[in-house]
Amino acid sequence: MDMIEEYIKFEKNNIEVFAKENLLDLYDKELFEPLLDTYIKARYYNYYDEENDNLEELIFNQLNKTLTKQMDGTDPETKDKLAEMYVLFNYILCFDEVNLMDDKGLIKLLCDHRKDLFGTLDSLFQEKITKLLATTKKKRKEFFEFLGTEDFSLERTTTNRDEVIDLELEHHLKFPKIYSSYAIERVFNQEDIGEDKLLIEYYLVTDLIIKDIKSGTTNNKYLIEFNTSLYANKEKLQKVLTITGNECYKNQAVFKIDLDDYAKYGNDIKDMIRDGYKFAIYIGRENIDDDLVLFNAFEYIIVAKNSKYCKQAKNNDKILMIYDK
Repeated sequence: MDMIEEYIKFEKNNIEVFAKENLLDLYDKELFEPLLDTYIKARYYNYYDEENDNLEELIFNQLNKTLTKQMDGTDPETKDKLAEMYVLFNYILCFDEVNLMDDKGLIKLLCDHRKDLFGTLDSLFQEKITKLLATTKKKRKEFFEFLGTEDFSLERTTTNRDEVIDLELEHHLKFPKIYSSYAIERVFNQEDIGEDKLLIEYYLVTDLIIKDIKSGTTNNKYLIEFNTSLYANKEKLQKVLTITGNECYKNQAVFKIDLDDYAKYGNDIKDMIRDGYKFAIYIGRENIDDDLVLFNAFEYIIVAKNSKYCKQAKNNDKILMIYDK
């Protein structure tokens, strides 16, 4: 299951409910949908080619463009509806946690807006909006609890690039003392079990990516394991592609492989790269006679700390050193 897509659908539905509750008869799904789609693309997908570190500003820049197109040639009543829907996005940014505000403050703003919009405030509005905020927060918490697990975690290792983080799945499973840690790790890392481990790792990475999106820090890149034995197991490969196929996932996750993997499965790897997946190739301490330009298709080239290529790292953003390797 593509959990990132599911989460975005969940938040989109939340916003629709929020808009209906606040706008009442001024809400028009056909008019609201283009604005909401623009918001979702800017907020969650980093869809627009605009260099702007201020997420709120970026969102409203794109909303302005959509609103201008919608306003063109419409009647005054439709323009009034569109204008009110546009204004509501100031509050949607708080509701969707782009701008952080406590519930009490947001409820007061919404009640004041309701009075300005309709000239009165019905007695049930504050109760309804309070319940909506509480219910939404509860569902968000349940969603992340569903993705989490106490049995596994991701160990982070830094690299020579601040935004690039190496991840490794750690298990916290308890076994009887009769089993040595060596025997446990040996079984745990068998090929078919290793493939299932990847699915756990990829779901935990999903959790990281959604939280990055929510906080507006989508520049992080995560180096994650990839097992080329998946190419011989189409069913498991399809599961991997389903979990990782979201554009948000592809933007932040980078699969790690080595030279042997590339030698055996180069065509399969190239197909995935063409489909938008990112790969990093580890060349280790091996003496590569060919120029590194041959690896330009890869997001990163991982080298050992004592490699002859380390000196190039300052001038080549692709060269990566993982500090525990």
